[in-house]
Amino acid sequence: MTTVMSLVSRHSKVFRRERTTVFFSLLSVIIVILLYALFLQKTQLDSISQMVKVTTDIKAMVNEWMVAGLLSILAITTTLGAFGIYVRDLETKRAADFLTMPISRGTLLVSYVINAFFIGSVFSIIAFIGCEIFLVSSGGEWVDFSTFLQIIGVLLLAVTLASTFNLLCTLLVESQTAFSTLSTIIGTVIGFLCGVYVPMGALPDYVQKFMLYFPLSHPTVMLRELFMSDSLDKVFKGAPQAKEEYMSVYGVTYEWQNHIMTQTAHLSVIVVAAIVFCGLSILIFRLKNK
Repeated sequence: MTTVMSLVSRHSKVFRRERTTVFFSLLSVIIVILLYALFLQKTQLDSISQMVKVTTDIKAMVNEWMVAGLLSILAITTTLGAFGIYVRDLETKRAADFLTMPISRGTLLVSYVINAFFIGSVFSIIAFIGCEIFLVSSGGEWVDFSTFLQIIGVLLLAVTLASTFNLLCTLLVESQTAFSTLSTIIGTVIGFLCGVYVPMGALPDYVQKFMLYFPLSHPTVMLRELFMSDSLDKVFKGAPQAKEEYMSVYGVTYEWQNHIMTQTAHLSVIVVAAIVFCGLSILIFRLKNK
């Protein structure tokens, strides 16, 4: 255990020392912020203005929608960036040097997974605190303590799911060039699949169905429900039909076989998907190291 934690400490220091790696881990988040500032916020406000009058509460609600998407993307990109250390160590044969210690290949891989989870968790929690400050400064309210704990829990679940998903993807590449290509693809596509770049309701039906079946989009929905619960009630007070339409179009809720998915249903999808990704990763790892 001491050896594993020493390796995790080493991986973490390497990640923090590589500023380029950190930057590209945050690039998708930076793109979301820029797109939101340039036109996403205005587009959504213009759409809502056709249902109800735009107020400060509405702007706060839209900001919460953006923050939830940003945090879910951050969990994915930071954990993926952390796995870049694993790929580089393989390519430079440094991983082979580590195996001269009394540890197995599986134990070494676990150290990279723990590091990815640690980095993703730290970045997500820091970003959450920063986002809360932004929301309050822009007219929103602090979340209550119960909601705060639930959001932290969802963020940790999102990081866990992202770590297992990215582990599976990383095991399929064997060079830094391939990993860079993989990172670019995931960083580009994830904003669409989580319904951040384009509202879910504006996409074709087959894309919406894919998003519903894509496990990494479910933490986004859970975060949106937690962040936006109070503001949705304020904004759409007396207009339940408009509220339901907004939540469906903007991916605040998912509908499964004509039923709105509950937080428990989203949680089940995340846990099952994490187990499946983990199982597939173990299978691939064993096949590669026979």
